[in-house]
Amino acid sequence: MKQRKDQQVALNEMTDWLSHPHEFGEKPVKQHIIYERDVSWPCEGYPIRIYLIKYRMKNGFEGIGFTGPITWSFTGLNDWQALTPDDLVYCYTGWYIQFFFMSYQGASKIDNNKQAEQVVFDLMEKGIISSSHYKTCDVFPLGDDLTYYVIEVIKNGVPVYLVGTKDNYIFYSKIFPPMRLPPLFYFLGKTFNPFREG
Repeated sequence: MKQRKDQQVALNEMTDWLSHPHEFGEKPVKQHIIYERDVSWPCEGYPIRIYLIKYRMKNGFEGIGFTGPITWSFTGLNDWQALTPDDLVYCYTGWYIQFFFMSYQGASKIDNNKQAEQVVFDLMEKGIISSSHYKTCDVFPLGDDLTYYVIEVIKNGVPVYLVGTKDNYIFYSKIFPPMRLPPLFYFLGKTFNPFREG
């Protein structure tokens, strides 16, 4: 009985979010829960039940929203089938981390770009990447001494995303499904891992 009540609360929260004038401004014509699980949500000291809710709007748009600690939906993504529920939870976790800490005022944009340039230079010197062609896509300072980057670089002749810090990064193929959202969402979600025990 309690589970059904909690599920209805989650569905109501998604309906309210979608109905907000800054979102779709109307209720979905259809919605249902496709995934639910207790997770170790960042900044919380206890497990939180999360829900992924698939919805369809009157104009035919279909999306998968997230409720639990916060309600949100990535409304710019059309091909949800390519992402697993776990991928989506990682992306929502990373989005939350950026959203929660976005007010932090770190280095200037010029300083951030210089730092990204230094990361690229160091990787070239180590022979990890072979071209100086790069594009800084995102710089996210998290505190005074920790900065995350998304830099498009050439590795083995192929454009890839370098995502992470200057010392802890991963190269992601641009066609890897979670990269359809801002790449830092997935990386931060994996880093803060909501599926960890305890």
